[in-house]
Amino acid sequence: MKKINIIFAIVALALITISCETYDDYEKPREIVVGFTTSTATLTVADGEEKTTTLNIFSSEATNADRTLNVVVVEGDTELASENYTFDSTVTIPANEREASIEFTGFGVSLTEEGEVVTLRIQRDGSYVSGGPAAVTVKN
Repeated sequence: MKKINIIFAIVALALITISCETYDDYEKPREIVVGFTTSTATLTVADGEEKTTTLNIFSSEATNADRTLNVVVVEGDTELASENYTFDSTVTIPANEREASIEFTGFGVSLTEEGEVVTLRIQRDGSYVSGGPAAVTVKN
């Protein structure tokens, strides 16, 4: 009787783990995603000085032509006054490449010791979607 129970348990376990469902490949073409790989950065800038950092951008696919992308400030997620920073507002990903970068510069004009955040993202376009943003904290 014990052997029958063991055999029954093995058969039941086999039936549970074997599925009748099949994996269907994703039929719809996926959109290209372009976003920042540098999700956070912190710049400590003394009064009257400036400091620059590089923010990296990545595309999920390479294309056969250069792509020029717009970098914009996410207004709802930005506390930092615009007098305290500047950045490259466009970036070009060269043909057959997936990476690029921009320079972000913080200025010691009206900074606090705690710091304030400016959030940047790639502006969505018909040929790609915006991926991850970059949140840069600039402090004194």
